[in-house]
Amino acid sequence: MTSWKIELKLDQDLIPLIQDIIYGLDENDFPTLSDFEIIEGDTVRLLEIFFTRKPDLGLFQGRLKINLPDFDIAASDLRLTEVADKDWVSESQKLLHPVDAGLFFVYGSHDAHKVPADRISLLVEAGQAFGTGQHETTHGCLLAIGELAAELSGDKAPKTALDLGCGSGLLALAMSRIWPITIAASDIDPIATETTILNAAANNIPVTNLSSGTAGIAALTSDGFGDNALSAAGPYDVIVANILAKPLQDMASIIAVNLSQDGVLILSGLLGIQEAAVLAAYEKTGMILVKRYVRGEWNSLMLRHRM
Repeated sequence: MTSWKIELKLDQDLIPLIQDIIYGLDENDFPTLSDFEIIEGDTVRLLEIFFTRKPDLGLFQGRLKINLPDFDIAASDLRLTEVADKDWVSESQKLLHPVDAGLFFVYGSHDAHKVPADRISLLVEAGQAFGTGQHETTHGCLLAIGELAAELSGDKAPKTALDLGCGSGLLALAMSRIWPITIAASDIDPIATETTILNAAANNIPVTNLSSGTAGIAALTSDGFGDNALSAAGPYDVIVANILAKPLQDMASIIAVNLSQDGVLILSGLLGIQEAAVLAAYEKTGMILVKRYVRGEWNSLMLRHRM
């Protein structure tokens, strides 16, 4: 059987994010990745991704444009080639290790035997959307949500919550495990919302709608708050937005408006060097930084309205 390889050149800091995009191309084909130094001491790497069947290069390029709008595809020497056959599925599964993120343990079905009894377990396979817990941005959000579990309990528990830019729905799944409320999960990509629904079912979490008032996940496709139903269901007591620095800046005002006065906002998808610009955008709306979660080169931020 023919195997295929996508290769491209990119900065090493982008590799973890590209990995999540790659794993989302085909839920039935789990690729394996390798990266190599091109020039000694340089941060630009050659990334090679191997598939058991021909991937949709156009889909990959489209996902790059959505998730990394500033990425120069032409300069990356992106190409797809046919290669000698190999069992890449087995190789890729070895790369998908479980993620232990504070209160949560995220795993694929091939690691079901590793689930610890003292964690909230979340089953998420590598699929057609960003978010298996492998990336530092998702990991930081899980840590923040886990810390909120103790703070926002009893009569302080949130009545509404939103996973904005939900990808696989992992963060919505995490919140639904803590708070028995309607968790809104939105994404610009319809494949992401479809994947969220599938992942909810895999974790025995009910799928509901925004106006139901019942516990579960309500997934909808929306460009930011473009779907009026998303704003109508707010304001939200908890909003988690794991996107990218530029969209987070652009959406600062509308996100702040849709966060309740006592609400908690978790932002992620930004590099440490991008934090100042993102934080400045939210400080202009009257928000303040409560806590920072640093995972490698990536930061996740917890904010509240200034009282």
